[in-house]
Amino acid sequence: MIRWLGAFALLVPGIAWAQTTNQIGERAFHRCYSCHSVVKGETGLSGPNLAGLPVRAIASDPDFKYSKAFSKFAQSNRRWTPVLLERFLADPQKLVPGNDMGFFGLKKADERSAIVTYLMEIR
Repeated sequence: MIRWLGAFALLVPGIAWAQTTNQIGERAFHRCYSCHSVVKGETGLSGPNLAGLPVRAIASDPDFKYSKAFSKFAQSNRRWTPVLLERFLADPQKLVPGNDMGFFGLKKADERSAIVTYLMEIR
C-alpha cells in the first residue's frame, strides 16, 4: 500500500503537465477577466473585448473608447503579434506610453507566454 501511494505521489505532478497550453493560458488570464472579456460581443467591462484579437486591427473594438495613446499606437502597429503582445504584457507603459490601463505588467515570462498563446487561439 505504501509503495502504491508513493508511486501515485510521483505521478501527480505529471497531471499538471498534461494540461493543454490553452488551459494554462486561460487560468493565467483569470487576472485579466475583471476588465476584459474573450466572449465575442460581451461589453460593459472597463477594458475592450479581446475576442478575435489576432485577426482584428489594434484598438478596433467598436464598443470601447480607446485612449489617445492606444489610438496613436494602433496607427503604427496594425495587429497584435505574439511578440508585440508579449512585450505589452511585460510592460504596458513602456510599449504604449500614456495608456490608461491600470495594469503594470507580468514579471513571469511563462505566464505571459501562456496568456499570449491563449489570446492568439481565441477567434
